[in-house]
Amino acid sequence: MIRINLLPAEEAQAAAGRRQELFTGVLAVLSVVLIMTLAHMWQWVRLAEATRELNRLTQELVALQGPYATVQKIEAQKRELREKLKVIGELETKRRGPVRALEDLSSATPDKLWLTEFADTGGTLKISGLGVDEQTVADFMRRLAASPYFRAVDLDETSLVDQDGVKQKKFVLKGELDYLGPSSPPAAAPAPAAGGGK
Repeated sequence: MIRINLLPAEEAQAAAGRRQELFTGVLAVLSVVLIMTLAHMWQWVRLAEATRELNRLTQELVALQGPYATVQKIEAQKRELREKLKVIGELETKRRGPVRALEDLSSATPDKLWLTEFADTGGTLKISGLGVDEQTVADFMRRLAASPYFRAVDLDETSLVDQDGVKQKKFVLKGELDYLGPSSPPAAAPAPAAGGGK
């Protein structure tokens, strides 16, 4: 069989050029589609990897929430226990405080001084009494100031009174009374040394 090319040479070249352009266009479109498909697959792989990581972290978080809740509960119980111990300590101190304060008041009172009134109103102290002279009253104030329970003790008023024919100094002291006393518990008295016999 003999083929005869009836198309002129220019048209044949134009047809070949159009085929070449069509092939190039199809190749470009296929390349773009291939690149987009690969990019999409790469994004899908990254998304799947991120989803797996998120699921793993979520499982770890769920696994940690149980122990974390337990730790939080224990911490709350510890705080509550500390508060209770603090209140118990304060109550114990307040229970012993008045006895110790009165003990200090008794030991601070000189022989020639008599107390006629002792009032404690919410920590505000008022002491009235009679003393033989100013020096005895001053000595009493100095001794009270040395006590950790009595603070800012000051002479409020003083006057001379006749008590059964004897001139005496009537005084009124004001200050603060703190039953908690010293911030640290008093040290225990040292035990007597085991000595030899006679």
